Amino acid sequence: PDGSTAMKEVRCVFLFVVVGGSMALHLAPRLVKPHSVPLQARPRMAVDAPVKIPDMAPLLAPTEPKNDRKSDPAKKYKLLLFNDNVNRREYVAKVLQASVPGLTQADAYVVMQKAHKSGMAVVGVWIFELAEAYCESLKSGGLIASVTEEE
Repeated sequence: PDGSTAMKEVRCVFLFVVVGGSMALHLAPRLVKPHSVPLQARPRMAVDAPVKIPDMAPLLAPTEPKNDRKSDPAKKYKLLLFNDNVNRREYVAKVLQASVPGLTQADAYVVMQKAHKSGMAVVGVWIFELAEAYCESLKSGGLIASVTEEE
């Protein structure tokens, strides 16, 4: 092939020149013959294998369990506080107020008095997760508490 039909490639060489503490960038165009560039330096194209897209997605699992009741509301659970002979009444009221959000000092005192006089008191009724979390908080404060399903 003659020089007019041969493909020519122009590459730019970047030169960084540092003069007196400042850096300058100089572009130096250079004519390169296509076959003089080694194969490893030539850009490569990646070709992905063809992917077949299904017409419809397979059903992996049923959308609703068959034995699930649709209108069943969440069950409620009672948080019970039991009397003990170790903790002082003021301390019990303080732990109650700190452990159960929305429980005022007066409400905590009433619950504590009920547990003290009758041996047990219902602190409140919540869904299981909340009742369990409040019960654990009371137990970590040294009180005797448990969760039971509301009738």
